[in-house]
Amino acid sequence: MQIVRQLKNNLMEVIFILPLLIFVGLLNIYPIIVGVNSGFLLLGQYSLYNYQQLQTYTPSLQTVTFNTFLYVPFALAIEFFLALFTALLLNRSIRGRSAFRSIVMLPYGVATVVSAIAFSFIFTATNGYANEFLTGIGLSSHQIDWTLGNYAFVSVALADSWKTFPLIMLILLGGLQMIPESQYEAAAMDGATPLQQFRRITMPNLYPFIMIAMIIRAVSEFNILSLPLILVGSNLQFLGTFSFNLYETFSLGSANMSAAAATVLLAIVLMFVVIYVYVSGKLGDVNR
Repeated sequence: MQIVRQLKNNLMEVIFILPLLIFVGLLNIYPIIVGVNSGFLLLGQYSLYNYQQLQTYTPSLQTVTFNTFLYVPFALAIEFFLALFTALLLNRSIRGRSAFRSIVMLPYGVATVVSAIAFSFIFTATNGYANEFLTGIGLSSHQIDWTLGNYAFVSVALADSWKTFPLIMLILLGGLQMIPESQYEAAAMDGATPLQQFRRITMPNLYPFIMIAMIIRAVSEFNILSLPLILVGSNLQFLGTFSFNLYETFSLGSANMSAAAATVLLAIVLMFVVIYVYVSGKLGDVNR
């Protein structure tokens, strides 16, 4: 009854927000429900057959899940250090800071497909820019195939980090600008070195922002699809590309297996969403 009373008291707000709820429901929630349901279907009957088949499919669900969990922290580490270095630089009063900030944000505005194609020229196995650079400075004497094995992880992580680190940088820069300057002045008066100030003041104050930035990016990294498909093809598969490739085969039952793989990915992403909501709530409590 309390819900009904609240709806009546806020009837105008409900009327305005209803079209948005219908839009989100039809374009997001309904397809998710259909996909999860399809993952459990076999000839019209509910079964775990599709999930069992994923264990024997080549590559197996365990393999692509391992690839995903191996790739995500690797890519996040690269993005974090790039973002932290850039945020610390932009937080200082240097000439041309506004122009530099705009330049740094440019990669985030580049379409994923465009950045993947650009990096495919860099990581081409034969006479690619990366191979030419490594050969020129004497670090490699042969052509590296950046689409195979561990090199594929490196090429995908570098390409994705270049495009997405500006988002983390903005979050960290916002956190840096919220740290009171008086804390640094007091530390300097007590004889603290810049490194000690960084360890004792900057990092503890940035921790909530780092957590939120990493969780947001982790959700996106688990959903990575178009960039590895273009850059390394099927040589290295993650949960997203695995699900897409299963659906793309259009063989008997592959669509249902694809839905099952996507459901596994959804469960992992929802876990990070729950963590994000929890951390955001904690940060809100701290700021009150």
